[in-house]
Amino acid sequence: MSAQQSTPARVPPRPTEAGTLRRERLLTRLAAVADARLRVLLGPAGSGKSVLLRQLAATAPEPLPVRAAAGDGGLLAGLGSALGCAPEVDAVLTAFDRLGREVTVLVDDAHPGTAALTRLVREAPACVRFVVATRDERAVWATDVPGAVHWFGYADLRLRTWDVEELFSSVYGVALGPEEAAALCARIEGLPVAARLLHVDTVLSGARERAAAFAEPLAGSRQLAGWLSREVLGPLPPEVQEFMVGVSPLGVLDGPLCDALLDRRDSGAVLADLAAGQALTLPVPGGVRAYRFHTLLQQHLEGELVERRGRHLARQDHHSAAGHLVTAGHWAEAHRGYARAEDWVAAAEVRHRARAGVGGLRAAASVPHTLLDDDPWVALAEARRLRGEGRLAESYDRYLHAEDRLSDPGLRWQCSLERSGVARWIPGGEGERDGDPLVDDVSGHVAAAVRGRPVQLLARAVPATSPEWDLSRAVAAMLDGRPRLAAELAEPLGTGRGFVALAARLLVAVLAASTAGRVTPTEFAALSTDAQGAGWLWLARVARAGAALLDPDACADAAAVLDECREVGDEWGALLTGYVLAVGLVRAGHDEAVDVLTATAARAARLGARVPETWLRVLLADELGRRGDPAAAAERERTEALVAATAVQRAARQGAAAARAMRTPAAPAGPALAVVPEPVAPVPPVAVRCLGSYSLVVAGTPVDLDVLRAQARRVLRVLSMHYGQPLHEERLVAALWPDAPLKQAKHRLQVAISSLRALLRGYAVDGFGVLRHGSTYLLALPPGSAVDVADFAGAVRDWRESRRTRDLPAMVERGHRVLDLYRGELLSEEGATEWVLAKRESLRGEAAGVAVALAGLEMRRGDLTAAIEVCERALRIDELDHRLWSLLAEARSRAGNVAAARRGQQAYRTLLAEG
Repeated sequence: MSAQQSTPARVPPRPTEAGTLRRERLLTRLAAVADARLRVLLGPAGSGKSVLLRQLAATAPEPLPVRAAAGDGGLLAGLGSALGCAPEVDAVLTAFDRLGREVTVLVDDAHPGTAALTRLVREAPACVRFVVATRDERAVWATDVPGAVHWFGYADLRLRTWDVEELFSSVYGVALGPEEAAALCARIEGLPVAARLLHVDTVLSGARERAAAFAEPLAGSRQLAGWLSREVLGPLPPEVQEFMVGVSPLGVLDGPLCDALLDRRDSGAVLADLAAGQALTLPVPGGVRAYRFHTLLQQHLEGELVERRGRHLARQDHHSAAGHLVTAGHWAEAHRGYARAEDWVAAAEVRHRARAGVGGLRAAASVPHTLLDDDPWVALAEARRLRGEGRLAESYDRYLHAEDRLSDPGLRWQCSLERSGVARWIPGGEGERDGDPLVDDVSGHVAAAVRGRPVQLLARAVPATSPEWDLSRAVAAMLDGRPRLAAELAEPLGTGRGFVALAARLLVAVLAASTAGRVTPTEFAALSTDAQGAGWLWLARVARAGAALLDPDACADAAAVLDECREVGDEWGALLTGYVLAVGLVRAGHDEAVDVLTATAARAARLGARVPETWLRVLLADELGRRGDPAAAAERERTEALVAATAVQRAARQGAAAARAMRTPAAPAGPALAVVPEPVAPVPPVAVRCLGSYSLVVAGTPVDLDVLRAQARRVLRVLSMHYGQPLHEERLVAALWPDAPLKQAKHRLQVAISSLRALLRGYAVDGFGVLRHGSTYLLALPPGSAVDVADFAGAVRDWRESRRTRDLPAMVERGHRVLDLYRGELLSEEGATEWVLAKRESLRGEAAGVAVALAGLEMRRGDLTAAIEVCERALRIDELDHRLWSLLAEARSRAGNVAAARRGQQAYRTLLAEG
């Protein structure tokens, strides 16, 4: 029989082969467009295209399955054999013309350059339809095709959670729960071959071992590593493989980023070629020609980077990549890069900037969250961040997560040591187990001293002298009632920005403030800024509260810090802040000192901190006795029992003297003791703070606003912000509930006002409350009250008056007062809420304007140091004010510090570029 007269050999439907999952969802979608001229299955190696074609062949009418792996020759040979004709395009087209019935040609593994396939798709009769599977979108010329064309990409081919669950249960006979299936599906990003290879890896494992393996990063699988090297990287030229390994530290890939990292100019074209060739290179949603590697390939390439470059150079590559990512604004990837480079300070800074700028790392990530969650270096960076914030239980869990996954023995030991140190401070956990801490666990030894017998740490023979051990001995000396020894040990440590230096500075400052040493509130503020910049937020909070030891007005700030500690779950920070606040209140003679002492001592007891509890109760017993309270006797008995249990004999012997020293600073004994007690200013009946975080203090007692609902707190803030100005109810509802119907919004306002009035009435202060005049509301305060926004406005008016009269000394004095009163942006807890923005920017602009003028005045007076300090202080108010940067550079240049002036100018340019 001639080729023209031949009929095709009918291929019988094939059942789904064993070991594969029938893709019913995809088969249904393919069947729904069976009339299309061309259906393309486009996906990377291992995405299940061949299996799907075989399953489709079992149901398609007159299926003609062929492979095109060998190009035109293989394709035509397969069709010629099936149709009984010569392996030529014309012969195959003629055979198609003679069929007279529907035929589906199933082409597997089509590659670019198959001109025969393009011609067949275009010229075959309408009864012939094509299903083409390919890993390269350039393999199919889909324009000018008669009839519809439907593409099914990797997003369609990838497994879903239910597919993974069914695959393991129905095909592999392995019970996999929904959560395990979801986690595994996320880790493999639905790549079918990965599920099969992981099953091969774990086929002999029990359920527990298999679950543990699936919960780990999967790049360590030998089966997967071999398949990625063979099927994904193997077909690529060596120079392209080298490119992929080189750019892997970036995570998110685009032409400019890769060019900058590798110092080349063609990265965009290489990336586009990899994406078109489905080399597990995926487009980033929303990105402009931006890509990323599949999670499995990303992890594999990072392993290859270490193999080829060595661990040290690989860390440098990650560090370099992170710098480029910061410049491009890819915060999550930059954080990961710095973490893998083991630059923990840079990672913390990126984390802080990301939260301030874009709402968090995960929200900004272009790479899958799984890649971040599985990365042990990211987990370690997160553990250290949480430790710095004082959130110890969460930090401990992240340390465990990192320790389980870290492969470097040295880093894993360091992780274990830090985890052990954190554990010692967690109440009810590992921290209270019997037994000594590890030899090198300095934090553990300090925790043991806090719980009892600090003299043991003082007498301990340390394994090697180090700043950490010296600091621990200083803390032990303070706990044992030896402030002079503590200061002698701590003072030499206070240089640098590391934890030891910061903690030593704080210890010395607290000791000095408690014993009339040389210290000022400004030093506490500077210490708080330095600690925050270094990522030790709990230390920054305690330092911020430290001014309460010196300034009675700062007790309100310390109370706010105490609330902040409680909100974030920083119990130890709350204990230290409570101590500072209690001493400040005792020294200021406030009645609530007893309540704060009692609450703080109770917190110390809950934390198992028996030595701090002992000192707190010594002070409490003395304060009760001073007031003639009958509870003093019982408190003394309790204190004696604590002294016996903790072996802090000095607490009993020196208790009264220590209490007196805390209550009233001793008179200066000479030039070395420069703190002179200042007269205590009268406490205003009501004090309202809006600049910074909001607070309301009545007779020195902070009002607990947490008892109010959020909308009532917000109404109070609005009224406070506009103190002295009646606000119409429609203005209030328009600002606070812009999307609610007017009637409903007014009802909400009435409910909020009612709850506010009920709270304020409880303080029984005449003239204190929310007044209504017609349709307006006003916050009324008794005479002598203080509202910081009103004080700030008055100071600005005074400043302007002094400028009008050209009174230079008054201008300088009043300008500094304006800056002193601006203690932060207006109602910082409100974020970018619309009703506060205009007023906030107005106040910020006024403060910055005064600072510009003040710096200019100081320069004209010849005081360059004062001008520099004003500029640096004001840049914390508005870091984008070009006038301040210019004045700062000029002042530094005049002072002879040209290098600092240039650095400042470069910092300003960098700030503008990042903005």
